[in-house]
Amino acid sequence: MARSYYPSLIGVILFIGGATVMLGWLLKQPALLYFSAGGKAMVSATAVCFMLAGIALMSAVFSSHYSKIIRFVAACGISIIAGLMLLENFFPSFSGVDFIAFHTWLKDTNPHPGRMAPNTALAMLMGSIALLRAKPYFQIMPYALAAVMLSISALGIVGALLLLDLAYNWYGFSRMALMTGFGVALFASALIVERLQFNKNNLDASQDLRLKGEAGIYSFLGVAVTLFVTMMLVSYGSIRSLDARNNWVEHTYEVQLSADKMVASYLKMHLVSERKDFEFLANEIRNQLSFLIGMTIDNPPQQDRVKNIKRLVEQRLEAIDEIMPSDQINLSLNMAGLETASFDRLVEEFITTENQLLDKRKAESEQSTSSTIIVIVVGNMLGFVMLLLAFNLLKRQNEQRSLLEVALQKANIELEHNVHERTQELARANNDLAGMNATLEQRIGERTAELESFSYSISHDLRAPLRAIDGFGLMLEEDYAGKLDKDGARYLSVIRSNSQRMGHLIDDLLTFSRLGRQNISKNHLEMTLLVKEVMQEISQDSAQNAAFKKADIQLLDLPGAKADRSLLKQVWINLLSNAIKYSSKVEQAVIKISASVNVDQHEVVYSVQDNGVGFSMDYYNKLFGVFQRLHHNNEISGTGVGLAIAQRVLLRHGGRIWAESKINEGATFFFTLPIGEPNE
Repeated sequence: MARSYYPSLIGVILFIGGATVMLGWLLKQPALLYFSAGGKAMVSATAVCFMLAGIALMSAVFSSHYSKIIRFVAACGISIIAGLMLLENFFPSFSGVDFIAFHTWLKDTNPHPGRMAPNTALAMLMGSIALLRAKPYFQIMPYALAAVMLSISALGIVGALLLLDLAYNWYGFSRMALMTGFGVALFASALIVERLQFNKNNLDASQDLRLKGEAGIYSFLGVAVTLFVTMMLVSYGSIRSLDARNNWVEHTYEVQLSADKMVASYLKMHLVSERKDFEFLANEIRNQLSFLIGMTIDNPPQQDRVKNIKRLVEQRLEAIDEIMPSDQINLSLNMAGLETASFDRLVEEFITTENQLLDKRKAESEQSTSSTIIVIVVGNMLGFVMLLLAFNLLKRQNEQRSLLEVALQKANIELEHNVHERTQELARANNDLAGMNATLEQRIGERTAELESFSYSISHDLRAPLRAIDGFGLMLEEDYAGKLDKDGARYLSVIRSNSQRMGHLIDDLLTFSRLGRQNISKNHLEMTLLVKEVMQEISQDSAQNAAFKKADIQLLDLPGAKADRSLLKQVWINLLSNAIKYSSKVEQAVIKISASVNVDQHEVVYSVQDNGVGFSMDYYNKLFGVFQRLHHNNEISGTGVGLAIAQRVLLRHGGRIWAESKINEGATFFFTLPIGEPNE
């Protein structure tokens, strides 16, 4: 079986990457934690997950048994770590897997030191599930999980490169590191390659061909959906980021405008001469300062400066109220003895800082605008490329369909031609067969005549000499028994017994040959009465009378059937005679006759069971042959034709016969007759 080493190679890369990051945390070397200084560092829990994923993917190089164990343990480890990280992110819980104290030496932008980003944890959890689901009946799940992992990694990578917080930062949670995004993409790619190789090695040729035919469409659909979802989320994040940065620019403009109004009102206050104008400007200054305090809530240093400015202004206004309580204000007295250096310094610092923030936020807004334009242009280009690919795929499918239709038409023409040729050949074969049938019928007639002539010869030409031999032997035995010695008497007895046995063989052979020509007349038979009649005849047979009386014959109630009475009687005679004969040598012979109805097969099953000498099933193929015997004649007498006769009778009735036996444990003979057989 071919094996792809690409997943194992990716596993090596993931393991080395995770181990490098872990080494960076252990040695406190920031350079090993991210691609560039100032970027987001991969946390130690993520590094451990990548190391476990690498081990799981590399396990394919081991034997099948150990590979499954290693893969299972590694996947379970990833599931536990990723699951606990998700719980820590979405619930106020602490499991300890983030090792906060282990990460406090590095001051980065992670609001929760050591905690894995929720999108990273979700991707790792999906990867662990895909590692566990490696059986053939999970065809779609690994691909779907890998596609989601690719989308998450693409969002993280694009968001990190274009500074789109929404694409890789989930609203206040830890954000995915750029290195993590590339690692998740490699992890997902390894899962896809591994599944493709698994299908290739475990599916048969027809399934592989079908999957290859569908692979292009489903692969294109998966890539298209992944790209479109990713670009949709990135575009949404880009627009949200642009809108947020534009709002910050407007916010900074509002702060600057309010500060300018406050300074202008403060300067105007030095020029007023009436009390009411002074109070109006004082209220304006207070309102502008309160507004600035509210607008700088996101910037504590600036808010502190505004609060200090407000404190100085309030002190100055209170001093003016104490110096000039009258309605008329002397301008020279307003400014007398009041320190303005602190106020001017604070205002200058505040305005300078806001100008710097404005420049920075303008630059970020311009960068966000550029990123949004790039995302929109790239998204449109990807959409256009996907349309071209879809058109090309449809074009190829149409071309393949056209080729298939042409090939199908050609195949149909060839099939029609072949059918026509085969029809002509079949017609010729039928004509030849008809001629052969006529010839065969003629030959059968000739052979039948010859067989009848042979049967006549046996019945007359052979019977007469045998009767003469037996008769003269009997006379010789009666008249000259006293004149023969012991050996002569024994020889004479052997001559008579063999002539009688030859006569029985001739009778059985004639009976067997007549069965093929004898017409069958089927009528309903009371099978129990028929068996009792057979038992009565056997009991009157002098040769079997003693064995019959000794045997315990158990006749159960037998269902009736439609059959030829005389032929079926011969079957019962042969089977019961054999059962009595072959169980005569045991101390207590037991013969059981029973039957059952097999509704599923539409037949009645009759059985004759004895506890006699039995036979070896190794010689079962000889059991129903003509003149085939499984015991020597000096052990148990017989001609070897009885079972062959029974088989021929039952076959002509549409039934069957078989036997089961063990040596010295008896034998059971079964035969069947169809249910509801009509009269003929």
